[in-house]
Amino acid sequence: MITKELLNPDSIVVVGGSDDVHKPGGKILKNIIDGGFKGELYVSNPKADKVQGIKSYRNPEDLPQVDLAVIAIAAKYTYDVIKILTEEKNTKAFIILSAGYSEESAEGKKLEEKITEQVNKHDGALIGPNCTGILTPHHHSIFTEPIPKLDPQGVDFISGSGATACFIMEAGIPKGLTFANVFSVGNSAQMGVEEIVKHMDENFDPDKDPRVKLLYIENIDKPQMLLKHASSLIRKGCRIAAVKAGGSEAGSRAASSHTGALASSDEAVNALFRKAGIVRCYGREDLIAVASVFMHPKPEGKNIAIITHAGGPAVMLTDALSNNGMEVP
Repeated sequence: MITKELLNPDSIVVVGGSDDVHKPGGKILKNIIDGGFKGELYVSNPKADKVQGIKSYRNPEDLPQVDLAVIAIAAKYTYDVIKILTEEKNTKAFIILSAGYSEESAEGKKLEEKITEQVNKHDGALIGPNCTGILTPHHHSIFTEPIPKLDPQGVDFISGSGATACFIMEAGIPKGLTFANVFSVGNSAQMGVEEIVKHMDENFDPDKDPRVKLLYIENIDKPQMLLKHASSLIRKGCRIAAVKAGGSEAGSRAASSHTGALASSDEAVNALFRKAGIVRCYGREDLIAVASVFMHPKPEGKNIAIITHAGGPAVMLTDALSNNGMEVP
């Protein structure tokens, strides 16, 4: 469940924040500072009283109450910290960057389930584990680059892979693609792509919210949820494009080792996307191209002209358009 504390917290603690900006805990702290977070910002680090100029608490039990915790410590230490934060500090949102959970071993899966149960018990929100974080207009809790200048009318991007989110932004920004919110969900222990699409649908504001949604998915755990809320968003005037990776047998094995994802039938994915109205893409450039088209007003008719300085590309474009129902004079 997405909480206000996740999207727009009044306070954030980076557990494992450091002065080394080449480590996730150091980089994410720097990004939050550079992003101009307006609330209270704390660090929990057992070896420092100040980190990047921010007050650091050596013991999490000494922290004040805090809305959002960004966890950048080894997996084996995370449960104890989350127990303190949920039970003593009223923390209602968590972003776990650490790896070493269901994507790695049966023991890691048990730890992931134990953490999720603890967060659920206190009505909290959990992103990750094994993720790069999230970008919202209120806080830049992500440890990768680039950090785009967020545009309220850019695209919302939800990705099962942090690196994929990173390189799609890298490739899309120079082409003029802008972003409103970015979610990297990692192992999706509590919330995956489906839950975030559900939240966007149930809280959709036609006057303010972005109308283009991009998805990178390695597994569809809740097809009915995705179908219901994606098609609802599309009926409300949104357009959705998605890459569903891991369709081949080898790709499915790769997805399992990446985020613990299980295979979904490729034909079932195609059927679900067609029924919902999601445009399926097959790679980074494909997704960026579709998103760029979606950012323009929808054409009213079937006639379309091509203006070109080179013949060959115009011929290929004429084929693509005419083979898909457009009329080129």
